Amino acid sequence: MKKSSKIYKVLLTFFVFGFVIWFGGTLVRTTIAYDLFIPGIEMELKPQYTNDIRMQNIYLFSITALLTGITYSIAVISGIILAFLSRKEFKEKGWLFMAFCLFLLTIPIQIYYIYMDLKLAQAVYFQAVKDFFHPAIQEYFVQRFLDVKNTSLRTIMLLSALTCMLYSIWRPLEKKTNGVDENT
Repeated sequence: MKKSSKIYKVLLTFFVFGFVIWFGGTLVRTTIAYDLFIPGIEMELKPQYTNDIRMQNIYLFSITALLTGITYSIAVISGIILAFLSRKEFKEKGWLFMAFCLFLLTIPIQIYYIYMDLKLAQAVYFQAVKDFFHPAIQEYFVQRFLDVKNTSLRTIMLLSALTCMLYSIWRPLEKKTNGVDENT
């Protein structure tokens, strides 16, 4: 497909917008969550925080889930359509294929986190949970950061997304014509 077509440009804009907002939002949400814990290996709760302060962090974490979930969905939908439209370019532009594969790697992990976010938001906003030590908060928030499996998944997802961005910037494995990059 021609890169100059309006559909391609609109889809690319949606993809970049969704991806960047999702990635930045995920980093902000992680910062909000880790604010509850003392830095270190043990992941102990900060003792000076009251239940109200802890729940305020949970409210912020839950409400920002809406932003990251929507923008990630926009990025996925537009990214899959872009991949379908650009599938012939995968052979010539290895970086595009690698970036798309890494982006695909984030999809199942992020779907799992979106599910956890929905369950947490349901407990916080619809069941009006006001205690940090409520089982729903412990299951859908605290275990997300204390469980090694969840921490590993989040790390893989963020590193895949970061590498996807770096491939898009540096563009390795791109075929060159007569030693000259086709994009310059």
